[in-house]
Amino acid sequence: MERKRRIGILGGTFDPIHEAHLKLGRQARDAFQLDQVIFMPTGNSYKKETRYSVSDAYHRGEMVKLAIADEAYFGYSDQEIRRQGPTYTADTLREFSCEHANADVYFILGADSLQDIESWYLPEVIFSHAAIIVANRNHQVPEEKLQVEIRHLQERFGARIYLLNFESMDISSSKIRRHLEQGGMAAASVPAAVKGYIYDHDLYREDEVEPDE
Repeated sequence: MERKRRIGILGGTFDPIHEAHLKLGRQARDAFQLDQVIFMPTGNSYKKETRYSVSDAYHRGEMVKLAIADEAYFGYSDQEIRRQGPTYTADTLREFSCEHANADVYFILGADSLQDIESWYLPEVIFSHAAIIVANRNHQVPEEKLQVEIRHLQERFGARIYLLNFESMDISSSKIRRHLEQGGMAAASVPAAVKGYIYDHDLYREDEVEPDE
């Protein structure tokens, strides 16, 4: 029997997208034999508390498209930024899985988010429409603690959860914005095309920074 197509969804504010995001997409694809990884910028997330004004969705989307242009197994979706009102992951996964009924969907998130996922809107819908790939970036959450949380979610929701120990560089969107405010940016932190777009559109000059992402 031919296996189903495997599609990963990597969501995020992507403000801006950077090399750690791309590395995560590659590692998830390789580790779980994903046929495609879809980068999906968030819309108006009801969970995102921020001290800065998130950049316009158009710019965030254009930067994502530039960043993944040369990656054959990466794709882009504006599903969330097209949606009016608050963005709920449950709605996103329900819609996406219906549109890709013949695929197995994998939702990629950080280990810190997994610890909070029970408080998200309709977590049972999230778990019923996608397997979860948990990226434990640089072992930020002790693995023993993470495994306890995984077992709890498996028992309560029948969740399919897989751990990815993700070794990454010390990059975050907030640090990139902070460097830009100070008149510079680490050359290797974002793809060249994204860096050019940021300068061409004069982004991130007066934003307040938020916690690392």
